[in-house]
Amino acid sequence: MNIVEIPEAPCPAGGTVGWLERPDGAQLRTMVWPSAAASPRRGTVVLANGRTEFIEKYFEVITLLLERGFAVATFDWRGQGFSTRMLDDPRKGHIDSFSTFDADFVAFMDEVVRPQFSGPFIGVGHSMGGNLMLRAAHNLPDTFSAVVLSAPMLGLNVGSPFVERVMRSLISLLSAVGAGKAFALGSGPEAADEEPFEENIVTSDPVRYRRQQAVIEKVPSIGLGGPTTVWVREAFRSVDEIAEPSYLTKVVAPVLLFAASKDRLVRGTSIREIAAQLPNAECVTIEGSAHEILMEREIYRDAFWTAFDGFMNKTLGTAREQASVNA
Repeated sequence: MNIVEIPEAPCPAGGTVGWLERPDGAQLRTMVWPSAAASPRRGTVVLANGRTEFIEKYFEVITLLLERGFAVATFDWRGQGFSTRMLDDPRKGHIDSFSTFDADFVAFMDEVVRPQFSGPFIGVGHSMGGNLMLRAAHNLPDTFSAVVLSAPMLGLNVGSPFVERVMRSLISLLSAVGAGKAFALGSGPEAADEEPFEENIVTSDPVRYRRQQAVIEKVPSIGLGGPTTVWVREAFRSVDEIAEPSYLTKVVAPVLLFAASKDRLVRGTSIREIAAQLPNAECVTIEGSAHEILMEREIYRDAFWTAFDGFMNKTLGTAREQASVNA
């Protein structure tokens, strides 16, 4: 099976599924929409989803991007969706290092995106994908004309600074004694979208949450459970690396960051601190939204798209201006 469709979430027209094979044998599922639904074409959005997520979860978002005149290219990160899982237990969210994600992203750009699409390229990432998209903007400084990050994982919301220090120490210890591939403490094989809506902490929209559940119910193998100890260790390492001022000064593209005021997974203060240190960035806080801003109720999603459209008009020019330049 290449894609999962349900009546409530049909695949946007014009999409093509592909597979990107990596040197270690891992296969990454890719999907591209070369033709925007609106004319003139404004550029290509490279979409990076978050931990546990999959291409199907973003069909609605992709439709809205196509309607705005953007072509779209996206993929499942290794270890989730229909891409190759990292461990024998497919429900464990594992990665050896975020540098592996970096290399996969470069390969996706070089082997899938650039051969099929022209710029300008706009990077859009959510949560873990926001962390990795900011890394991509740093590692590929001449690639993106603009970057948009939805609740990017730039600080883990694990409690007080003391609790975080204890957690980091425990994670390092467990990794050192060979328990790095076990589920991190407090997590397990149940996919995030399999828990009852009333217990979820990522959205206040029951309809969109139910839609995500329906995809996993139809094909349970697309679901992903909790992270491993090493995944959490590497997430902290990536957060620390990005927070270095010398790292941030090398991100030259304009960046729009979104923080959700009721986010219980990533720290809004970290997002705002990073935004203040980037050379060309602005930060918007979506008041009342939980972590998954793009999967939230309309009041919060409308706030996102209004800010997104304004940012695109400012950084790329309006569609009419672009049509004049391209003529």
